[in-house]
Amino acid sequence: RLAPVVAVAKSGELPPGFFWTDADNIDVPMSTDELTALEAAMQQNMVLQGFKIHERQRQMKEEVDKLTDYKAVQDYTAGWPE
Repeated sequence: RLAPVVAVAKSGELPPGFFWTDADNIDVPMSTDELTALEAAMQQNMVLQGFKIHERQRQMKEEVDKLTDYKAVQDYTAGWPE
């Protein structure tokens, strides 16, 4: 949803008084530069989180590959270590 807003902002066509509503439902007035920075930060966070997920999936795959019997597989808990 942010990408089209940034595209419109970069074309100079944002409506007067434009604001972004944040995760806490707070309306935040934003300039084109601020929207562009927000988009970059969101993309960076998505890549970082996606890579963490990928790393964990690879780790779990290795762990499961080492299991030697049905009961061990059945007892394996997928997810994030605590």
